Order: sequence, then C-alpha cells, then structure tokens
Amino acid sequence: MVSKRVNITIPEKNLQEINEFCIEEGIGKSQLIREATVKYIAGKKDEKRLEEKRKNIELAIKIQDELRQKNKFTTHKSAVELIRELRDSRL
Repeated sequence: MVSKRVNITIPEKNLQEINEFCIEEGIGKSQLIREATVKYIAGKKDEKRLEEKRKNIELAIKIQDELRQKNKFTTHKSAVELIRELRDSRL
C-alpha cells in the first residue's frame, strides 16, 4: 500500500488524548488515525444505507396505504387474515 504524508490540525486536548491512548495501546498515531478513519467512513456509509432503507420502507407503506384506499376492502384486517377467512369460507 502506498502511503502519503499529510499534515492535520488537532486541538491540543485531542492530541494529548491520542498520545496517551497510543502509548497505552502500543500503537502509532498513524495506525490509530488510519483505523479510526476506516471505521468512521464505514459507519457513515452504514448510516446512509439505513436511511435509504428507512425511506424505501416509508415509501412502500405509503404506496400500500394508497392502494388500500383505492381497494374496496373496508376492513382493517391484514391480508393474511382476509386470505384465511376466504379459505375457511370455501371449506
């Protein structure tokens, strides 16, 4: 893996915490920052995927509600309940 050197600005308090943590864990600051950025980016991507999934679920619910309104069913029973009733009435 090719590495590049970068300069960043960190508040002194954060740098002190980083230094203490690195000493305790026996790792270098570069390793800590590499691992932290990988986890941070992965977490943000997961958040975006979950948000997209939530929006899709909300859209599906909205569409389902709209279809239910257009349908002649006036009952508040679930589709499974309606199917069971239909099946049982034919027995």
